[in-house]
Amino acid sequence: MAKEAPLEKVTVRVNNRDVVLDPANMRYSENSLHEYMGHEYGWVDYLGKQLEHAQKEMLEADIDAEALYSLKFMESKDQGNSDNYAKAFATASVDVVAARKRVVERKEAVGHIKAHLRAWDKNHENAQNRGHTLRHEMKILNRDIYESPGLPDTSSAEDFLRNN
Repeated sequence: MAKEAPLEKVTVRVNNRDVVLDPANMRYSENSLHEYMGHEYGWVDYLGKQLEHAQKEMLEADIDAEALYSLKFMESKDQGNSDNYAKAFATASVDVVAARKRVVERKEAVGHIKAHLRAWDKNHENAQNRGHTLRHEMKILNRDIYESPGLPDTSSAEDFLRNN
């Protein structure tokens, strides 16, 4: 028997706001499936927008890190150092290291949001399949209502009620 996966909330920072990626929002049951399907699009839309913002922040952080690296490289070259020394000087700069760490943080945020959206996509597929299965089960379980002997062949509950 497979164990239930741990549900871990992840909070990422996008546009100076916390975005909570909570797998519990993907839960549904047979009774709540309709409500889940009705709210799911809002979450996917919201998270898709947050992904775009996070990707923009990642690209901007990358641009900032590259520009800072170039400035440090030129600073060292202006002091008459060799290319290798200037490269090492720029790479080891505390400011450049901090800027590169910012890029890593932004990439992590993008990765978390992408993974969460992939989970939503898979969950949507599962919910649709469950809904289809439930409709099929209801059709089979209620066949005696729809196909009672002595009654005309009815294809819907409305027809059945109208004929009784």
